[in-house]
Amino acid sequence: NNNISCNTILHSLFLSLIDLLTSGCNEPDWIPFRNSCYLFSQDVMNWTKARDYCEEKGALLLKIEDGSEKEWQFVINFAKPHDYWVGLTDQNTGQWRWTDDTPYIMNREAGQPDEWTEHGLGEGGEDCGQIAYDGLLNDAHCSAKMKFICEKRRQQPNCN
Repeated sequence: NNNISCNTILHSLFLSLIDLLTSGCNEPDWIPFRNSCYLFSQDVMNWTKARDYCEEKGALLLKIEDGSEKEWQFVINFAKPHDYWVGLTDQNTGQWRWTDDTPYIMNREAGQPDEWTEHGLGEGGEDCGQIAYDGLLNDAHCSAKMKFICEKRRQQPNCN
C-alpha cells in the first residue's frame, strides 16, 4: 500500500517537473532554454525550405545573440556531432547576416567562411550558415540538405 502511494507521488512529481521544464514551448520536440524554445529537427532540408519551415512554426532559423556563450554551449550540446542549418546567410548582401537582418559577429571555424565552389551542388558558392559536426560555424551551399534548428520566444504565462 505504501509503495503505491509513494509511486503515485513520485509519478506526480515527475509529471510536474516535465510540465515545468517544457512550459512556454507548448509543442512536443521543442526544448526550452532561457527565454526561447528550440527545435533540433530530425528532417533534412535545404536552407530555404528550413527557413520557411521555421517561419511556418512562428520561429526563425537559429540566431545566437552576440556574446551569448551559455546559449552557444546549450546549442552545441544538442547539435554535436551533426550538421545543422542556422539563420545565417550572405546570399543577398555579400555580408553575413542573420535572417532578421542583424549583422553576424561570432565564433567560426578557422578559414570560414570560404565561399568554396567545388561542392558539386550547382552554381554559386557557399552562402548559408551551418553548425558543423564539430560544433563550429561554417558556410555551406544553400541547396545542401541537412537538419536545422528553429528558435522562437518562449510564451510567458498570462497571470491576469
